[in-house]
Amino acid sequence: MPLPRSASAQAGEGATTSESAPSSEPASEEPVLQLELTPAGVDVAPSPPRTVDGYTLEEMDLRVRRARIGLISSTAVLVVGGVLLGVAGASANIVTDESLGLLWGGVALAGIGSVGMIATGILLGVRKRKRRKLQEADYGRPRKVQWDLARSRVVF
Repeated sequence: MPLPRSASAQAGEGATTSESAPSSEPASEEPVLQLELTPAGVDVAPSPPRTVDGYTLEEMDLRVRRARIGLISSTAVLVVGGVLLGVAGASANIVTDESLGLLWGGVALAGIGSVGMIATGILLGVRKRKRRKLQEADYGRPRKVQWDLARSRVVF
C-alpha cells in the first residue's frame, strides 16, 4: 500500500502538507568520479568537464549544431522575402492588390529573416565560444604538438 503524500493535523483545522518544495537547483545527473572497466582492471576517471550551465562537450556540440540550423533557417526566410520583394518590384508598374500583398509579404519575411539571422548569429557565436572553452579544459582530447616540461620532450 503506498504511503500518503501529505498529512494534516486535524480535520477541523486547515490542511497543512508536509511535502518539501522542489529544489531550484537541478540535481547533478552524473557523479563526479566514474568507474571505468579496462583490460588492466578498474580505473577511476573524472566525469567529463561541464560548463557553468551544466553542459558536457557533446551537449555543447548539439547546441552549436542547433544554433547553426537556426541561422540557416532564418537565412532561408530572408532569401524568400527578398525573392518576393523582387517579384513585387518587377510588377511595380501594375499596382494591384496582389502586388501589394507580395510587397508587404516580402517586407515582412525579409524583416523577420534579418532579425532571426542577427539573433541566431549572436547565439551561435556565444555557444561556439563556450564550446571552445570547454574543449580547452578537456584534457582527454588529443591536442596539437606541445612541449611537455615534465618529460622534456614533444608530445602530441
